[in-house]
Amino acid sequence: MSRDPHTITYIFGLEDEDLVFTIDTRYEKIQTRAPFRAPENYPDWTLLHKDQCPCCPLKTSDSRFCPAAVRIHEVLETFKGSKSVQKIDLTVETTRRVYQQDCDLQSALNSMLGLQMATSGCPVLIRLRSMATFHMPFCSFGETLYRTVSSYLTQQFFIYKEGGSPDWDLQGLKCFYETLEGLNQAFSQRIKAIEESDAASNAIIMFFAASIVVADAIDNNLSEYKDYFTGRASQPPQGG
Repeated sequence: MSRDPHTITYIFGLEDEDLVFTIDTRYEKIQTRAPFRAPENYPDWTLLHKDQCPCCPLKTSDSRFCPAAVRIHEVLETFKGSKSVQKIDLTVETTRRVYQQDCDLQSALNSMLGLQMATSGCPVLIRLRSMATFHMPFCSFGETLYRTVSSYLTQQFFIYKEGGSPDWDLQGLKCFYETLEGLNQAFSQRIKAIEESDAASNAIIMFFAASIVVADAIDNNLSEYKDYFTGRASQPPQGG
């Protein structure tokens, strides 16, 4: 089990080998991570100007590389040519617990790539860092939605306690997830350079696809999930 409280380890059990990826989630590491100190040998598709996301505030004069692309490029290159439906034995080790699941490769990559991108130093995705702090692999959509809203409302509580104006109506959260929709389109275009891996491409699409559903759920005042989130129902709505 991972001993370092700042790391999460993903172990991809393939037929003939185990591939291990250790992800450092420390905030100070995020602040000093590439693109600010990136070497020259990153692939061209990681360059910031390559399909730069419209919501990205970074400037090419300050940052040569896209931090999210730099963060995940080794994983995407590792699984180049891999198929989405390939079955694997996935183990995720944290300080307190170990998760294990037999799943397809795209689902495993979706979980890990989401964590990597949220801790990449991307100035947009950094807002997902609190979710990364309490990372839970293999989440259903209902669990993801509950964690997302709970995390946001916790932040609003502290804003309120510090004399600010909290957003109890979740409008800021909805706007953020709408922003992710645009980021999804641009980033999906970026990784076409390595589209030999449909597993990696589908994992990225899955990661961002949740943003559309989250925004829609908030727009509907979470009405479909009201009973489930308040304990009146023991099961989520169909498909949740």
